[in-house]
Amino acid sequence: MLCVLQQYWALQVQSLHSQKRAVFESKQGNVMPLPVSSSVRFYVINGMKIQVCAGVLQLPGSLDRESHIPQGNMENTSQETEENPYLCFQRTPSLRRKWRKRYGGLDGNKLLEPNKEEDVRENSEITEAPLDRNLSPVKGDENQETPLPGNIPHPLPRNSFQSQRPVSFVSPGSTGLPSFIGNGSQKPPLPQGDHERQTPQPWLTAGRPDAQQGQQKRKGASDVLFDSFASNGKVNTNHFFEPMWTSGIQRTDPRIKDCYILMRKLQDSDGTVDRNTFQRCVTGFVSFILKALQGRFVIPDFFTFTEETQKLFVKCKQLSSVKQEKDTGSEDLGKWGVSVCTVDGQRLSLGDWSEPCVLGEISRPVVYSLAVDQLGSDYVHRYVGVEEFSKFDSPFTLTKQGVPHSPLIETGAIVCTSLLQLTVRPGPEEEEKYESVLNVIRRLCNKEHANLNCISHQNLRKDSIRLHALSFYLQEMKCFPESVDMNATLDLMLQCSSTEVSCESGAAMAATFANGGLCPLSGDQVLSPSAVRNTLSMMQVAGMNDYSRIFHFKTSVPAKSSTSGAVLIVVPGVLGLMAWSPGLDAFENSWKAVHFCEELVSSFQLHSFDIRTPFRQVLSYRQWKVESEGYQIMNILLAAFRGDMPSLRRYFLAGADMNAVDYDGRSALHVAASEGHLEVIKFLMENTGASCLVKDRWGNTALQEAVRCNHRPTAQLLKKYLEQREVS
Repeated sequence: MLCVLQQYWALQVQSLHSQKRAVFESKQGNVMPLPVSSSVRFYVINGMKIQVCAGVLQLPGSLDRESHIPQGNMENTSQETEENPYLCFQRTPSLRRKWRKRYGGLDGNKLLEPNKEEDVRENSEITEAPLDRNLSPVKGDENQETPLPGNIPHPLPRNSFQSQRPVSFVSPGSTGLPSFIGNGSQKPPLPQGDHERQTPQPWLTAGRPDAQQGQQKRKGASDVLFDSFASNGKVNTNHFFEPMWTSGIQRTDPRIKDCYILMRKLQDSDGTVDRNTFQRCVTGFVSFILKALQGRFVIPDFFTFTEETQKLFVKCKQLSSVKQEKDTGSEDLGKWGVSVCTVDGQRLSLGDWSEPCVLGEISRPVVYSLAVDQLGSDYVHRYVGVEEFSKFDSPFTLTKQGVPHSPLIETGAIVCTSLLQLTVRPGPEEEEKYESVLNVIRRLCNKEHANLNCISHQNLRKDSIRLHALSFYLQEMKCFPESVDMNATLDLMLQCSSTEVSCESGAAMAATFANGGLCPLSGDQVLSPSAVRNTLSMMQVAGMNDYSRIFHFKTSVPAKSSTSGAVLIVVPGVLGLMAWSPGLDAFENSWKAVHFCEELVSSFQLHSFDIRTPFRQVLSYRQWKVESEGYQIMNILLAAFRGDMPSLRRYFLAGADMNAVDYDGRSALHVAASEGHLEVIKFLMENTGASCLVKDRWGNTALQEAVRCNHRPTAQLLKKYLEQREVS
């Protein structure tokens, strides 16, 4: 037996290189020190009694069962070993935790572990233990099981013993879930004989309650959604989707398009649907619809945002420059378009937003982000610097390290395009290389308008002498990576610059950058967040040419302009914007777009260092704050006073109590009756279940308020609801 333990512990110590706690003295003392419990315990292994005292395991040299055992403990030991001969090494919980921490999770109970788990009752009594080939009972037959009487308790280990043999973690009859998944209780398994009256294991139904609860939650949410719009048991399709369009969601949005088309297809001749049809149509879209109706988008009051943005747009459209007055023959100078897309997919397009415009220099941050996403930031910046935009006497200048200053200037864009060729498979044609880049641009734009403008591409190829000169200079300075075709690099760069987009698709691209590379409309993770972060940092310091410092001072938002008149602006975590106007200023930026962006940032407090005061909260883009109960009641009453149905519906879907009253005891129904808002009264009575019997501090109901204010239609409607309540 000692040799077996010696071999086992030699293997354990060999696997733990730096541990030297186990020391065998096999020839003389037969003593092996182990970090076991300090209490005296006795165990029986292959007919040999073992004494554990003061943290030392003593193995006797002979097979005499009673040697090395104190006389005072002889009787107790004999009784204990006869009644339960299947005990193994046990440790206190504190020492077991120290053991795991010291030896990397190795459990000391596995030194001499049985092949099967022991069955333990809830009262911490070992009742049944399967036979093991390494253990033998003191008396009785080999297959005889000796239960332990209930009057001798033994400590129950926190972790049941596991077998050295491979075991299956899928219990019989289960649905494939691991058998160690429980409901968080420390209840040990029942004995083998109690399997017939054993309750079903918790892991067999681990996912069922949650699934049923989630199904009931979805069903309840769709019912509440139906009840908030229902009239006479049906919902009007146009009335249901109107708040969605008001919140900035378009009919072509892929997140709601299928629901809208299906409901329009299944609606009745009067444009309504019943409850079953409604639930069929909104299945899978309830969460998104509730998010829109509850005002949980990044711009909750999109109606106010639209009004203020339209004012800024008209103000910038009326501006004119001296250069534009001289060039009156050009028709394109009067074009002006703006498109906005938030990180939640709320969209606003104004003016000539559908006019195509060439990306030009805006393609440079896209190429840079692709290179960083594929090759990593450290590798890319071996060949290009991270400095701000600076105007030098000659573009044939490099940094002290011998690399271009920024990836957003001409020399840096050429180098980044050459690095981009390393990310594609070797040997494809030039058209295939551009198709791979164009595919990424389309994913950034939610597969909207993005194509190659062949006319612009031909014009750029005719005027590419400057680019060829810069590429020869970079090749002479050894700025390119090895085995890069310079002609293919220039052609790919010109194709990317000739890519044509609209303001709307460009705004979707900017929103993807604002959302960390995740397209808010399609949910496609196009670029990694680290690549987007590096790209926005470069756009912030070198995106607006020589005007970059001033623009950063006024707005603090990343932006990139092009000579075609387009400006791409990104407000991280909020929105993306693209403005287009062909008129350029002295810095080769669109002066209308620059002025519009500066006014927009100032109006809506989009500057990174803006302190948002409550006086400008109506124009703030931030989400609704968590309202206290009194503040919520005040807003509900104010919405009823104004007849603001969207706000009332938003509070109702958010779980507000529509029967809540103020300090005068007046509810929203009282206020709506005194103001004569019939639509509000119908909504409160039919959809929210408001009570018409509530009395204020003067003892007046909503009906009495309508009579007092001489609103006869309102009084008749409330009287009708009161009669229906009495009949029911």
